[in-house]
Amino acid sequence: MKSQGTILIADDNENNLRVLSTMLRSEGYEVRIAKNGEQVLKSVGLDKPEIILLDIHMPVMDGFETCKHLKADLNFRDIPIIFISALTETGSKVKALEMGGVDYITKPFQVEEVKVRVHTHLLLRRKTLELELTLNNIKQLQTKLIQSEKMASLGVLVAGIAHEINNPVNFVYAGINSLIKNFTQLEKGVQEVIEWIRQNKPERLDELEQIKENYAIDKRLEVIPQLAGDIKTGAIRTTEIVKGLRLFSRSENEPKTRANITESIETALLLLKNSYKNRIQIEKRYQQNLKSISCYPGQLTQAFINLIHNAIDAIPDHGTIQIEVTDIEGGISITIADNGIGMPAELLSRIYDPFFTTKAVGDGMGMGLAITHGIIEKHLGSIQVTSEVNKGTKFDIFLPSN
Repeated sequence: MKSQGTILIADDNENNLRVLSTMLRSEGYEVRIAKNGEQVLKSVGLDKPEIILLDIHMPVMDGFETCKHLKADLNFRDIPIIFISALTETGSKVKALEMGGVDYITKPFQVEEVKVRVHTHLLLRRKTLELELTLNNIKQLQTKLIQSEKMASLGVLVAGIAHEINNPVNFVYAGINSLIKNFTQLEKGVQEVIEWIRQNKPERLDELEQIKENYAIDKRLEVIPQLAGDIKTGAIRTTEIVKGLRLFSRSENEPKTRANITESIETALLLLKNSYKNRIQIEKRYQQNLKSISCYPGQLTQAFINLIHNAIDAIPDHGTIQIEVTDIEGGISITIADNGIGMPAELLSRIYDPFFTTKAVGDGMGMGLAITHGIIEKHLGSIQVTSEVNKGTKFDIFLPSN
């Protein structure tokens, strides 16, 4: 029988270990056990489990301290931890979740409840890992191709990836909308049942309150819509990325069309976000009601990626990139400025030369600005650069309306 997954159970109570391990093994899981936190850390170090059921009160090292050690280790922080404890106080549950636990099961536990929660979190972990792997592969591919300026190949590959991602994302989006709708009806039904008991069976109110407390019904009714909203936000975000990838992947032969320049800039920022987030502040000043221009949007996106990518590389630590877009007579003016290391005056006349680069060997082929210059010329526009060492670089671009 194929294993459904590897689970590590940590509890100093022999009876709990026996019940949980027997129950999970009967479901096809491979089960390992530990009786204290130190054993957990050793076991995880030898063979990483897919999920951990972790008791809070254990000798040598309790569950909270064990969780703290696991979350501090980059190799193990992604393992889902479900706390199991006889502690029913809200404070204990909140602390467990704040420390990185994904769930909290109160003893004495219900077998079916444990099965469902383990299955749910195991499925979520696997889906998350699949998504992370896919996105990581996309990022690695994108980074590798951007750095080597093999933009033509990138367009074809990204188009295929965007298509493959779009279908499951649409499935997730439709599913979460249906889930939210069904939960709303379920919530109404639960509230009506509770109200009916209050009105018709007042003698059972204490029993009702106990059931609500045992299953944390009020908390779950509050939390589930929030979780569903987070998933929906993630699906929307992924859809935006796919849209950006599709725009970026347009081929050299794309037809000329009227488009808003800020869409290409936003796509470039979206695709480069991992390169600058938490490090570089992007200050955007877009004039309201910008006129559209006749252009090749995919190629302009490529040009803006090259310019913004260079600006990011020019900022070794923290800094700022300013992007300004305004209507001027005859077209659109775009300014991209950074406060990075800058360039000496003697190099400025060579930056558009093919294969000229100031980067270290292996960090670039020196084609990015040459390609960008060609794209701007193809649009009958112009590009100017000013730079000062240790103060930054500014590119001023003009694109005609027609």
